[in-house]
Amino acid sequence: MNKKRIVWGSILLGLPCVLLPVILMGYLAWMLNLASAQQRLETLAAVASSRANGTFNEAAGALKAIAGSELAPCTPESIDEMRLLTINTLTVKSVGYVEQEIYACGSWGLVGQHVTPWREDFTTADGVRISLDVQSRIVPAKPMMALQYAAFNVLVDPAQFLHVMLDEDLHLAVGTAAGDLVGVSRPGAEHFLTRVHSGPTSGLQDGYLYTLVHSGDWVAIAALSRRDLLQGLIRMEMLLLPIGGLLAGILALLIIRRTRQCLSPLAELQQAVRNREFVVHYQPIMDLSEGTCIGAEALVRWQRPDGRLVRPDAFIPMAEHSGLILPITDQVIECVMRDLGPLLVEQRDLHVAINLAAEDVCSGRFLPKLEAALSQTGVRAHQIWLEATERGFVEIDSARNTVNQARALGYLAAIDDFGTGFSSLQHLQQLPLDVLKIDKSFVDTIDKAPDAGSVINHIIEMAKSMRLQIVAEGIETPAQLDYLRDHGVHFGQGWLFAKPMPAEEFQRFYQEQASVVIDHDAQEPVLQ
Repeated sequence: MNKKRIVWGSILLGLPCVLLPVILMGYLAWMLNLASAQQRLETLAAVASSRANGTFNEAAGALKAIAGSELAPCTPESIDEMRLLTINTLTVKSVGYVEQEIYACGSWGLVGQHVTPWREDFTTADGVRISLDVQSRIVPAKPMMALQYAAFNVLVDPAQFLHVMLDEDLHLAVGTAAGDLVGVSRPGAEHFLTRVHSGPTSGLQDGYLYTLVHSGDWVAIAALSRRDLLQGLIRMEMLLLPIGGLLAGILALLIIRRTRQCLSPLAELQQAVRNREFVVHYQPIMDLSEGTCIGAEALVRWQRPDGRLVRPDAFIPMAEHSGLILPITDQVIECVMRDLGPLLVEQRDLHVAINLAAEDVCSGRFLPKLEAALSQTGVRAHQIWLEATERGFVEIDSARNTVNQARALGYLAAIDDFGTGFSSLQHLQQLPLDVLKIDKSFVDTIDKAPDAGSVINHIIEMAKSMRLQIVAEGIETPAQLDYLRDHGVHFGQGWLFAKPMPAEEFQRFYQEQASVVIDHDAQEPVLQ
């Protein structure tokens, strides 16, 4: 497993994963702020346009009412009616009567002065003539809007069209459907009236976000400057960016956790199983009486891509705990058949001992795999010893079923490292075993103290009483060999004979052992 690649991959993955939530929150803040501002503008423009239309209708209604009066124009009663209309109509500032360019009278009273007609900007469908930006004919005043119907007119303050609740950061302009400006709350939005006929009714242009709404003959434009829009964005980001930071932190923690998992021993072992990084070394099993090699124990090794070997005690417990020991067992079976299959077919007296995990023994799941491998190679079942430690036989009923199935197929069953576990002698007697292997820890005691052999003697005698073949593990000295041979131990393995070795070396070792035996037999004199 390339740790640098994993670390760099995590960094390259982590950067966008950490930045993406922050960027998304920033984008979301912008979109929410834009949507919120657009909604504010649409609401304001709709209210303003409705207000403009209502203001006009109120003034136009008053104008038509005075024009339809039955009173004769400019009589005291008519002038009183004009004054009363001005008082009762909020939108109307004054009422006047003009006949043949003579301002005869109005809500001010009798006038009788010559006037210049106002320029008419447009006429509504019901005949009301509108003049924008006109001056009062009686006293100087700010520009007004004049509504004329028949010979009567009313003046309306344009500010009435803007009489709505307005936030300080918003701009409001009201105009005619033709694009003429009626009034503006603050400079900035009036130029959007040019878009009444030619442009989109909303958008972000010319430094403003704007919305244009029609209502009758009137148009209202609400706008928000880019600076005020950005201030709203900052406020929105202050709310959302902490959420983005939290999400980024969570993603970073997940990536760190995932990276640690990928770099953990278990992840490395999982990768090794996927990459089939396991090889098998073979330790010869010797006939102690004849000195010949009669088989080998298959010992799994984890070979890293760089060639380094990992000790079995560094990964076997973890493999058993995680369940990875099962695919490892399958790979060991494949390796054994590939490595020694031809030799086993050629030498039918040779056997290979394969170690099984407790889960293998309990489930028996390996048997179909092993049967298929043997059928492809021609190796016979009696050439395969199936070994398990005492821990593999803890679930005695399941273990007994598996051992019975295996022995019925012709395999030999062996208990490995006997004496180091917690199985009882009763359990041992219940298992149909063929071979008992004495653990190295007992063999080591043979030449350390005069009375140290009492335990191993007991094990040897027990195995003989159960008619089991005996294999002693970890033989390292001639004294241990002599002791075991003298006490009737059949087979042994250990560094005194050979260390575990790759398949090619074992085959050479076996061939050399066989040639030594042949040469020895050839040199023996024939008795007459």
